[in-house]
Amino acid sequence: MIIKNNVYNKIKKSGKLPTLPEVLLQLLKAFDNEATPLTEIASIMNNDPALSARVLQLVNSAYYSLNSTFSNVEQAVVYLGANSIKNIAVTTAVHQIFARKQFTIRGFNLNTFWWRSLMCATLAKRIAKKTRYDCPDEAYLSGLLHDIGRLILLTSFPKEYETIYCGGEDISAQLLSETQLIGISHCEAGAWLINTWKLNSMMADAVLWHHGSIEQIKEAFPLVKIVFFSNMLSGQLHEQDCETGELLLGLSSGDLREIVDGATEEVLQIAKDLNIKIRPPEKDERKSAAEELPACGQSAEPDADTEVQNHLAERVQSISLLAGILENLVLADGSEGVIAVFEQAMRIVFNISKVIFFLPDEELLLLKGRTSSSNTLQHLSQGLILSVQRSTSLIVTAYRQSSMMYLTAENSRGVLADEQLFTAIRCATVVLVPLAADKHPAGVILLGLPETAASLSESDSRLLRMIAQQVGLCLFLERMKLQKAKEIEAERMAAISVTARKFAHEINNPMGIITNCIAVMGLKLSSQNEIQEELRILGEEINRISSMVRHMDLFSQDAVTPLNPTDVNMLIRDILHIVKEPLFTALGKEITFRPETGLPRITTSSDALKQIMLNLLKNASEGMGSGGSVEVRTAVVSKNPYENSTRQEDEIEIAVEDTGPGLPEHVMKNLYKPLVTTKGNGHSGLGLSIVYKLVKDLGGSIICSSIPAEGTKFSIRLPAGKKVREKKKLSGAPNMYSVDSAIKDVY
Repeated sequence: MIIKNNVYNKIKKSGKLPTLPEVLLQLLKAFDNEATPLTEIASIMNNDPALSARVLQLVNSAYYSLNSTFSNVEQAVVYLGANSIKNIAVTTAVHQIFARKQFTIRGFNLNTFWWRSLMCATLAKRIAKKTRYDCPDEAYLSGLLHDIGRLILLTSFPKEYETIYCGGEDISAQLLSETQLIGISHCEAGAWLINTWKLNSMMADAVLWHHGSIEQIKEAFPLVKIVFFSNMLSGQLHEQDCETGELLLGLSSGDLREIVDGATEEVLQIAKDLNIKIRPPEKDERKSAAEELPACGQSAEPDADTEVQNHLAERVQSISLLAGILENLVLADGSEGVIAVFEQAMRIVFNISKVIFFLPDEELLLLKGRTSSSNTLQHLSQGLILSVQRSTSLIVTAYRQSSMMYLTAENSRGVLADEQLFTAIRCATVVLVPLAADKHPAGVILLGLPETAASLSESDSRLLRMIAQQVGLCLFLERMKLQKAKEIEAERMAAISVTARKFAHEINNPMGIITNCIAVMGLKLSSQNEIQEELRILGEEINRISSMVRHMDLFSQDAVTPLNPTDVNMLIRDILHIVKEPLFTALGKEITFRPETGLPRITTSSDALKQIMLNLLKNASEGMGSGGSVEVRTAVVSKNPYENSTRQEDEIEIAVEDTGPGLPEHVMKNLYKPLVTTKGNGHSGLGLSIVYKLVKDLGGSIICSSIPAEGTKFSIRLPAGKKVREKKKLSGAPNMYSVDSAIKDVY
């Protein structure tokens, strides 16, 4: 004997009830428009038994602990709010797509089930109004849920229910088979569910007795009679229906004809609005259900039109992908990471591989091309710059108007930059997607569509805008982080400068004494004495230190002075002559110098360059511990042709490479920040921050590479043919590197 409590416990664990795909699509579409009122959303959900059941189950659950229960779907939707209802719709859609086989047993058709449920609900509401029943909405919901027990048993006991549907039995035999094979009938299952939600007990009775006998029903209360008779009616009104209607509810044949015709028309209109391809069952519903369904062993019709199922699957996939993309954007490391995440998303979701960002500069005067480091268009993007104020490019227009546009062969003509860029991307259609943050333009993304797509569909455009909105916000936040970091850095530098000035006066006095002593020593020695060379170098260094002390504000200088023609090789030899013995030989370490012959003299600040070298050599010596070696090299190298410059100038490279333990990752991230050191007490942590600023003031660049247990290398590049002052002037007015120049570099 099957124990009913065990059956109910299994039902609780069975999962979700199936929903008509068309209803889910309509619901998801309604949520796409934020202005859709909740009453409209409720009216869509009110058309589906499974969705209505889920809403009522949630609102009447222990989680909300309400003093009264909801039996009206519209009231429940308004109470739960848009977010909760959307979660229900999305969760239901996801579940149904991934568990589709669960709802496609032989003999069961979800479209037919939906029609009968909605027809019964519509008839019940019309009958309730005609008979002046106090709660027509309660009658509607009872009619909608009258057969919900079938879905419960189908999802909980699919094998048993397939056997029941394939039996070729009438309704009475089906109820008996349900009880024998499962332990309860679908009527009992539906009534149990409604009682679990603590709804009106009369509603549970109406569901329990909707297949009862007329002799039983004629003694029942009105709601039971209404649902029983609504289930009994079909699209075709029969004479015995008129007799039953008169007996149970006092309805005339004219009343019944009006009710049936009106309900049929209403359900057909609902099906049309929801784009459900269905028509009323042609056979009498009171005949065996098996007569209207495929025979056992035959394939049942699909739950819904294949196109609708595929459309629903696409929407679910888009929702799932969007959630994953948004999560990856939040976790992305810096603007480079955000751009890389977006590029990957475009490849996965839209099969788009041609992606270029145009992002504004700090002054918001220029749009500059940018991609991730792995993008095949990276070299092209680095040379693309457009003026926000002067350019008539469609890219700038999309940026200013914050509107999505298409760049094609036709509309790219007239503006040379657009035409050249369109040619370089090599796609028939390029989508211009604007980025915005805090209600302000934040950039434009160029997407080259695949050859098979001339434009994006409405749903794809909507999804793309949602992703772009998050990308714009992430890039805006990264920009704010960098700006804040610069402000903090400036404050730290100002604090260091104030502190340094306090020591300047005290330092000048002993430095003056040392200078005088060196001068006296030089006078006491003959001019041919070999120590005179050391005294000369020491004198120059003391003078340099005195000059630095007089200009203690190292971190806020606008330019390095004085500028003079400098022999880099000779300058490095002088520095090595000073530091070799105290920093290397005396400590058992080696240092070698490999100068490039014929190195040209450059116009730069020799004082600044000396300070750079002293700091790097001192760091290398201290970082190696005991033993090890340092190698200094000079060379002439060609400038990177993809940097934003109209000329390719040679540069002087100075490399300082040691065989120390290398630098850990967390140190590399803060390498040039002041007051950050790994050397312990006695070290200020200012050396590399000073080096970094001096190199930038000289118009150069510095790169550090480090391998654990192998060593660290600093590579400095300085302009060989342009003075520092000229370099500074150029940095204030960036060159407009044309699209044509960039394309020539690539092709």
